[in-house]
Amino acid sequence: MRITSHFLISPKRRQSAGGFTLIELLVSAVITAVIAGFIVAIVSNVSGFWTRTSGKLSTEAQARLVLDQLTLDLSSAVYRDDGNVWMAADVLNGGTGGATGLWQAAAANPKPVGGLSLAMNAGNWNDARFGTAGIWLRFFTTKRGGNVTADATSLSAPVAVGYQIIRRLSSPSSVGTGATKAGYLLHRAEARAATANGRPGVLESGYNITSAAYTTSVTSTNNGATTGDPRSIQVPGARTNFASVIADNVIDFGVRCYVRDPAQASGLRLVFPATNASGTASNVATARLRAQLPANTPADATNYNFVFPDVVDVMVRILTDEGARLIASYETANTPLSLPAGISAQQYWWQLATANSQVFTRRIVLNAKPL
Repeated sequence: MRITSHFLISPKRRQSAGGFTLIELLVSAVITAVIAGFIVAIVSNVSGFWTRTSGKLSTEAQARLVLDQLTLDLSSAVYRDDGNVWMAADVLNGGTGGATGLWQAAAANPKPVGGLSLAMNAGNWNDARFGTAGIWLRFFTTKRGGNVTADATSLSAPVAVGYQIIRRLSSPSSVGTGATKAGYLLHRAEARAATANGRPGVLESGYNITSAAYTTSVTSTNNGATTGDPRSIQVPGARTNFASVIADNVIDFGVRCYVRDPAQASGLRLVFPATNASGTASNVATARLRAQLPANTPADATNYNFVFPDVVDVMVRILTDEGARLIASYETANTPLSLPAGISAQQYWWQLATANSQVFTRRIVLNAKPL
């Protein structure tokens, strides 16, 4: 007799024995995708926050250095009632940028000349713009040296200093390598007090910051190629000399100079950039300061911009690291140009700049008294 056994298996048991169902796989995939999305979003937010924070810290550190140095120099500025120009300021707004001859024009989409780059009379510092290369500021300040007899450069004596923006190769390692990367660098040049190694200093060149020794001299002993030459106030060293760079990614530098005037509601009257003795703010690229008269000299239509200021407001606009990268990319010739509708290339340059930069200001009181 043959006995045959049959075991009945339910459909549910057959399905479980064969693995996951299609619905289970789909649910698992959706859950995995949601979790991955959350992780990507968190990582992206943390990365973006870190980039913004580090960029802000970098610009703030540079701004502090620049403003502290300007405070030290301007609060120690000196002048005498001798008719010489002891402080000068010019708007650098030409197509070649700065006054140095070192300005390297962008291959494409350069910083606008005039127009969008000129708003010196803006009521808000965030909206103020001081030309293509900002203000070229120079003056005499007190040298804090050691008065070592054997070292003429250490004398505690008035020295000339100059501040200006130059668009040039951003690091010494880039020079001569064929690299095209350039950045906006703020230079602080200083002329030595006295003769050193046969090269003249301030004592020999005089105390008129607009004289040929500080501007047009190209003699072999005063050509600006050597740090400390008087002409380095205009041309801060050769291309390979970065000793005078005080900050990078500085795309604007401006000043507003005032004298005390009780007749004004603020107690201060603007003398640069101004259009008249009443202190009306100027937005003209030819505005200039030639301070050679004491602050208490009565100002009229002929000499309002020849008065030595009592107070100076200074401003620097500094790109974040990301902003510097975006501007550098935009100024590269092979960068595809795709602009928002109704926006010109010049407008877009400033849109990038303002969205990725910070403005820093400080009011500095000048303690100079006539001798």
